[in-house]
Amino acid sequence: MSLTQSGDRKLSEVTRHLVMPSGIVSTAWPGVNAQLSLLGIPLDLWQQGFLQTILAKREDGQYACGIGGAVASIPRQSGKTYTIGALIFALCMANPGTLALWTAHRTRTHNETFKSMDGTANRKKVAPFIRSVRKANGEQEIEFVNGSRILFGARENGFGRGFAKVDIVVLDEAQILTEKAMEDMVPATNAADNALVIMVGTPPRPSDPGEVFTNRRDDALSGKDPDILYVEMSADKEAKPEDRKQWSKANPSFPGRTNEGSILR
Repeated sequence: MSLTQSGDRKLSEVTRHLVMPSGIVSTAWPGVNAQLSLLGIPLDLWQQGFLQTILAKREDGQYACGIGGAVASIPRQSGKTYTIGALIFALCMANPGTLALWTAHRTRTHNETFKSMDGTANRKKVAPFIRSVRKANGEQEIEFVNGSRILFGARENGFGRGFAKVDIVVLDEAQILTEKAMEDMVPATNAADNALVIMVGTPPRPSDPGEVFTNRRDDALSGKDPDILYVEMSADKEAKPEDRKQWSKANPSFPGRTNEGSILR
């Protein structure tokens, strides 16, 4: 496979581990895909596959990963924020009154994510669907004309507690997600009809409180939990840092969306 074809690879071709939840009979992806096409938000083939698996449903119409969550271990600079952001915009627009929480561990990270999502909200084809964008620190929010909202906050500041009904929770920087944060946020989805909890992060460092992320990975790879969707992109264990082929293995956006200079930095 040529490195120049990285954007044409399927999800199964860019993942070291792809563990699907059980009982899948359908997916809500076709409707979301149509929404993204309307908004002019393009996705690589692997990104489309990633969202298709997140939106997979069981016979009862519930998301197959609605209990165990969608968990992704993906390197930096791979487009994971862009991909999940596209999904959240599409779901909010397709389902009036949707409440989504996007939380990172650090304030700096969630501020950067909000800037990116604000940019999406200002796209020519997206802006007509947006009622307002609130930029005040600690109260950042994108509100849609149909009443859907995306709220942004940092877990280190206690964001996520006290919500009664949340349809989607995105836990960014999941490699430093604590049990306390999970206990604060995930119960808020219990009142939703068909909730999604999405955990995305990079492999935890030894100094990170990565038990939650690591346990989810272990449960998925061991087959203990049939309700988890687990996606992992990584280089070979003995990979050399300067090996461009390994860059492509670990980061499916290289070299199409992420260039050599970005990887080197």
